[in-house]
Amino acid sequence: MVPWATLGLVALNVALFFFPIQPPRAACLSVQTVWVQGQWQRILLAPFHHLSFSHLLLNMATLFWLGRGMEVEVGSLRTGTVLTSLALLGGVLHLALNKVLEAATGHPWYREHCAVGFSGVLFSLEAMGRHVELVPVATLATGGIITTTRWLCLLEWLALAVVHPRSSITGHLSGILAGLALSALLFLLELP
Repeated sequence: MVPWATLGLVALNVALFFFPIQPPRAACLSVQTVWVQGQWQRILLAPFHHLSFSHLLLNMATLFWLGRGMEVEVGSLRTGTVLTSLALLGGVLHLALNKVLEAATGHPWYREHCAVGFSGVLFSLEAMGRHVELVPVATLATGGIITTTRWLCLLEWLALAVVHPRSSITGHLSGILAGLALSALLFLLELP
């Protein structure tokens, strides 16, 4: 089976990297640009723009690996629908989380923090795990700690925050929350 939805999303991301609709800084997602300035198109643009070739390469390799596995399980139409839903839901949750954190801390960084890239969607897929049989789950044992790939995304999120603190910590966390929310919704609807 050819994973058309995954290949289409990879092609879209690559095309927009070389021929962006907006420069990444003008496509990134923040409370300031979306809620304050009303630039709602950024919710659609941000996931498909990347800051560097290595950022794009890492995200697209991961998308191909996770997306292809999902497409084999549920087909191209459902994969495309899930990935698009996760991109939109993750963006909205990113804005809401940053707004709540700004209100709680009083720090303007959360209002101004601007994020781009597809990694939030990838964290969503990992968080969904095998819960709805969309993403393969493996067990990992390290130093006496046993976890599944469903919860491994939290360890990856923390490691990435330490190793690369300029990455979108709230964007990745929003992706995890979007994945958990969508898997809970699908579970409630009893969809495989």
